[in-house]
Amino acid sequence: MATRRASRLPRCMAARSLQSSPLRVAARHAPCIGGTLRAAIVAFALVSLAAEALAQTAVIQVTQGPYYVQAPIDLQVVADGFDEEPQPEVQVDPPAAGKLEFVQARPQISSFMQIINGQVTQRKDVRYAFVFRFTADAPGRYTIGPVRLTQGTKSAETKTLAVTVGEVPEAQGQRFRLVIPQERIFVGERVPVTVEWWTESGLAERLFNQTMHVPLFERTNEFQFIDTERPPSRIVLNVNTAGGAVDFPADVRQVNEGGKQWVIRSVTRTMIPVVAGTFALPAATLLVDEATGWRRDFFGSRVPTQTRKLRVTADARTLVIEQVPAAGRPPSFAGAIGEGFTLDVSADRTVLQAGDPVKLTLTLRGAGSLESAALPPLSSAGLSPKQFRVPDSTLSGVLEEGAKKFEATVRVVDPSVREIPAIEYSWFDPKTASYQTTRSQPIALSVRAAEVVGAGDVVSAAPQAEPQEEDQPAADEKAEEETKERRTFTLTGADLSIETDRSRLTAASTSALAAPAVRWIAYALGLLALLIGLLVHRRRQIDPEQARLARLLRTERSHVADAATAREVGDALRRMAAANPAARPADLDAVLRSCDEIVFAPGGGSAPVPGDLRSRAVAAADQMVKP
Repeated sequence: MATRRASRLPRCMAARSLQSSPLRVAARHAPCIGGTLRAAIVAFALVSLAAEALAQTAVIQVTQGPYYVQAPIDLQVVADGFDEEPQPEVQVDPPAAGKLEFVQARPQISSFMQIINGQVTQRKDVRYAFVFRFTADAPGRYTIGPVRLTQGTKSAETKTLAVTVGEVPEAQGQRFRLVIPQERIFVGERVPVTVEWWTESGLAERLFNQTMHVPLFERTNEFQFIDTERPPSRIVLNVNTAGGAVDFPADVRQVNEGGKQWVIRSVTRTMIPVVAGTFALPAATLLVDEATGWRRDFFGSRVPTQTRKLRVTADARTLVIEQVPAAGRPPSFAGAIGEGFTLDVSADRTVLQAGDPVKLTLTLRGAGSLESAALPPLSSAGLSPKQFRVPDSTLSGVLEEGAKKFEATVRVVDPSVREIPAIEYSWFDPKTASYQTTRSQPIALSVRAAEVVGAGDVVSAAPQAEPQEEDQPAADEKAEEETKERRTFTLTGADLSIETDRSRLTAASTSALAAPAVRWIAYALGLLALLIGLLVHRRRQIDPEQARLARLLRTERSHVADAATAREVGDALRRMAAANPAARPADLDAVLRSCDEIVFAPGGGSAPVPGDLRSRAVAAADQMVKP
């Protein structure tokens, strides 16, 4: 019997199945071996199963240093052992200093199938990569993590990661300036703010990967910024804003200063303060990579092989924002700030009767914030309530070709009025720190008193006694004289009695216009006219700036859908985000990062856009196009 068992053991072991579960292997081999060894294998299988149940792992990785202040550091958490769905939840405590941002999640799923001796072994490996970005505000040692991942009953946690961040060396032959042309600024004033990057002539070809960090542009609670539409440019400046990094087309000029030739690249944005106060702004910084080593590529072009990161720092600034003064404020001031305002007024009619409506069109022009400009109450601007009945509600204007137009309907209640007097409009001029007032030209009117029908205008229709035959010529002459003296308006012969016959009042009309079909057609035409009027009114209420923005966003959305390369997709999305930062979708940065990965990969400049990336890009563009 022992010999038989010994001879069976090799055959049993040779016929074992290469399955992934240790417990199945132990169960299959248990009859072939002794009791002690059998128990050991079963114990090993149970331990393996426990290890398999606890196989979730998470590792945090960081790009190779060195690391610098204000230079983003890319982090990645790689997790294994989780199911494909749902995506694990990520939790991480924010670091004590600096800013940690979650960028995106990248699931990687691979399937494996093996057939041995007719037995099929299948396996699916799921790996998640979670990308973070950390930015340090000051040099020092930072601790990040641990990062915790949870998916139902499965969980994993990374170790903490320590990074040492140093100060970027100061660049030579470069300058960075934040230019605000005036010192005294008022709430609501439009102020141009320019960032300038100066480089010595001949140095620009060694510089690339430039990023500007301007703390002023990120304070959207105190300041609003307006960016005018500009044509695309080959030279752009990458500026960090509250909505993320944006590439702005740059102006380029050359100057000679200090015996050196400088190349200046600049970007100008319009700032509008919304609150008063004193604001200390940290120094703006510019980070740029400088090539220190080169090689020639296949086409003979120079390609950098060694680089170093450099920093250019602007001076710190303090802004003092003031409210417009209350002293000396005219009654016709409605909040406009700027200079050179003018007001033109026109009327749709100048000959009228007292009580008739007159529609006034008021056109406001000037160098200032026309978007937020309003009209003062017309009763305070020159139209006396004793002579004119003016609207009580606030008038809303429409921007048209550099002007803002308002419409108001007034009624002349005093027949002695001979003109629409000059209407005043006041504004605050920040350059002179004083209020200014302009007046429109008066409009001549011809107003006649309203006609009132009195009892004397009603002439009785009672029959008169016929004159005698001998008195007929005299009666004719008398009637002719009365006709000449009679007023133009007369009710002679009119029957003004009240009808009381119910049968006549309730009798159906025999006119064709009283037919039911005609009445329904009249009702339908009335409703159609009402709808057309509402549509015309809504079109007049549309702000031209909003319409222009909508057309721009639709055009860029078409570029996203039809772009041939990832670079074109990314550029179109960035232009949309710059034009409409309030509608920036949450996953836009992830889409842009995917585009950049393709662009900066070898041969990625002309690589086609993957289908999944295009669909994500179009979805992000649709979110920015929606009103």
